[in-house]
Amino acid sequence: DYVDLPTGRFGFILGDVAGKGSPAALLAAAVLGMFSAEATYQTGAASLITRLNTGLFRRAIESRFLTTFYGMLGPDGSFTYCNAGHNAPLLVSGSEIRRLETGGVVLGLFEHASFEEESLTLKPGDLIIAFSDGVTEALDPAGEEYTDDRLLACARAHIGEDPQQVLDALLADVKTFCADATQSDDV
Repeated sequence: DYVDLPTGRFGFILGDVAGKGSPAALLAAAVLGMFSAEATYQTGAASLITRLNTGLFRRAIESRFLTTFYGMLGPDGSFTYCNAGHNAPLLVSGSEIRRLETGGVVLGLFEHASFEEESLTLKPGDLIIAFSDGVTEALDPAGEEYTDDRLLACARAHIGEDPQQVLDALLADVKTFCADATQSDDV
């Protein structure tokens, strides 16, 4: 989900709930509702993630664990994020790629978990590749996973391309790797 923040920044969240079926859907809906209610009031990425984590303990939802990544992007390129156990997005800046790992544990694991945030400045042309484990854990017909290494290799091969081209290339690479294997998770 995403939100236009009162500070003029753009906030976005990506998450992956544990489990399948109704409990997982209920958890996703609850977290998105909390996100919608809290995002405009929390000035920091870590404070928002802390509020979401606390909110999970106020509800008795089966399988209440999820990973999430929250980032706030300003019109000046300022970017602040908090990663709560999610697959670390890739920041592609020039010819360099780094992972956005600062944050804390999976949401819903510890009631009083603490979270950190990192602030940095993005430059024109920088790209953030956010994804779920459905990408890196996608299986080929032999049961082999796509892996972080393949994702990094594909991202490196498309440095300098516009975001839509990178997205198309990544999705095509995963699809080619999986061939005719049954999709086991969201990509």
